[in-house]
Amino acid sequence: MDYFDLVATRSTEILSATAIESGLEEATRNLGRHIGSTQQAQRAHTLLDRFVYHETDRRTARAISLALNILVEFGRRIDNSEELASTKATEGLLGLARKMQQDVTSTPKDENVQRACEEALTCVANAMLLRPGCKAHFAKARGFALVTAILQCTVLTSTATFLCARCLFLGLTTSDDAQHCVDDLNLQKELAAATNIYLDKERGLVQGMGGGSKCRDRFCPQQVIAELLKAAMSLCVLFQRSFVSKKTNVADDLLPTEHAAKFTELLSVCLSTLREIPVSPNGHLADAQKQAISVALGFSTLHPKCIQDAWLPPNASPPTDEWANVDRIYDIFEKLIDHAVTPNGKVADDLSGVANEYQTEIAPLALVLVRLMTEHIKVREHLLQRVYPQKGASDFTRLPEDRPGIAGKLVRLLRIPQGGMLPSAAGSFMLALLSHDVKQFVMAVGYGNAAGYMLAQGIEIPADILEQVNREVAEDVPVDPVTGRAFSQADADRELAAMTDEEKEREAERLFVLFERLNKTGVIQVQNPFKAAVESGRFEELSDEDSK
Repeated sequence: MDYFDLVATRSTEILSATAIESGLEEATRNLGRHIGSTQQAQRAHTLLDRFVYHETDRRTARAISLALNILVEFGRRIDNSEELASTKATEGLLGLARKMQQDVTSTPKDENVQRACEEALTCVANAMLLRPGCKAHFAKARGFALVTAILQCTVLTSTATFLCARCLFLGLTTSDDAQHCVDDLNLQKELAAATNIYLDKERGLVQGMGGGSKCRDRFCPQQVIAELLKAAMSLCVLFQRSFVSKKTNVADDLLPTEHAAKFTELLSVCLSTLREIPVSPNGHLADAQKQAISVALGFSTLHPKCIQDAWLPPNASPPTDEWANVDRIYDIFEKLIDHAVTPNGKVADDLSGVANEYQTEIAPLALVLVRLMTEHIKVREHLLQRVYPQKGASDFTRLPEDRPGIAGKLVRLLRIPQGGMLPSAAGSFMLALLSHDVKQFVMAVGYGNAAGYMLAQGIEIPADILEQVNREVAEDVPVDPVTGRAFSQADADRELAAMTDEEKEREAERLFVLFERLNKTGVIQVQNPFKAAVESGRFEELSDEDSK
């Protein structure tokens, strides 16, 4: 007999465990006639009352699991089961999940106990997802404390861990929530500890399966790590906002120094995630890496000392380990740029599509590297050697965008029109790499490539920048700052001599108009060099008769 029929006809009797289980099995088979019916709300209340609020029919773990599984299905049609989104139901389901998880510790092999915990958490997560108002109920129902307690259990399935993280992510909506979780529950440490557990599992998969990350469980380690760090990111952002609103001298993208130490373990596990999780085969960040870099963006790399040591481990052994985090982030940055600019090993003719595909991945990496270079001169010097491995390795006989290596690819990103965050990320990285020296930056990438970025960033362009064609850089090669290419007066004169008079005049007029427009728009305010060239006699203006 269907469980609901059984309860209706024998409501005053104490039902046996066998009758409850068989009735719930029959109800599961008949779910089609229960879901969406006018009686769904009443049937959901029956299950909540007899399994969640009270222990009337909690005879076996299997019965609890079956009942909660039906509630999960009812929750997919939440409009017909509004009680599932109430504070009372949320607190009851989380309390039951907590009890089931405690029972798992004593009976770890009972899959029904584990499944009951997972189903209860699923009910809560679905309610918050489908009914945003339920998020406030989660906080009122002591949801953060209950879920944190579940995370602390020594025996926890990957599915239960994933669902705990999902509940926390959905439930964290206010700065008060975040402060409670940090100050009262030390949630940031629990998230770090859980992430470390799944990093260990990922290492085991890599070592045992030849680099794969497959598993038989519902969620693999990388998926669990990503969900845990997603909750951690929300926690950091909301915790930071409470201080931004109170103090005007606090950067709105960094945790205050006096509070950052509380997050040392969390930052460390995020950096471990970046080091150990590989970039996806399709050339994009893995989800776990995306969340890790989002968390890392919230921290200074300089203060306090424990945070700085997490970024740049002191007394590292071997010494090269000091650069483990910097090099890994840079390696990922370089790999993504390589995939973006040279898909299939060839430079893409049109990079306009790259902006939407890569900007949300490359830009955060660039911001972290910029912060590291700005706050640590030794990091800047280290990365300068990686971008330009040898003095003169940047071939100044070629245009900046055509040079080999990452330097040329960054210039190509800098040139993308309507590129969103990508041109800004590329420009900021190169500017920080060159000590924020605007003249060196223009020389390295060429004024034509740099002008758009500098104008967008409000960076003042030195008035004499276009006159410095004799600046000695890279093995004493004079560089034309307009193009960023090695300048040779002899070559220019030879090219000029090979031009016809008509070609000379057209070129002079084209460049004359270009510089006049730049002056009028305020991009630059310098003497038009082509006007000066005409006045000096290097470009001879032809009369109408000569041009015929």
